[in-house]
Amino acid sequence: MKLAWMMLANHAEIAPNGLIYINGGSWDTINVASPIPSNLPIAQSGAIAVFQGFVIVRVLFHPTEAGRPHTAAITMTDEDGHDLAKAEGEVMVIVPPDHPPGWEVGVNAALPFTGLPLPRFGLYRASLQVDGQHLDDLPFRVVKRY
Repeated sequence: MKLAWMMLANHAEIAPNGLIYINGGSWDTINVASPIPSNLPIAQSGAIAVFQGFVIVRVLFHPTEAGRPHTAAITMTDEDGHDLAKAEGEVMVIVPPDHPPGWEVGVNAALPFTGLPLPRFGLYRASLQVDGQHLDDLPFRVVKRY
């Protein structure tokens, strides 16, 4: 298996035809224009921002890796390596009947992390693991703009 691509987007959904519909895709910076109002519950947690978006991935599997379940996880961490959130699950890779022999099989996923409190300004990353193997990291940052 290998990662074809991974990105952040404001919103994404996977249609029944396998296409991914992406809105506001491919960003890497959260600009915070003002502090979170102190009367909101999220402010009580000490958060300076809230992640509003999805992590979208496309992983390619060799046909010999099909027909069995694979575990996948995306972990959000801060710049010190502390875990903030994790989404994990299982995916069954199926080779379509009309798939050309030897072609890799693409699997798409759109995982919402909307509402995740971010504790400070700085660097963050989303890390992708499949079957316990680290495939890649997707860095992003939170910047104070006030």
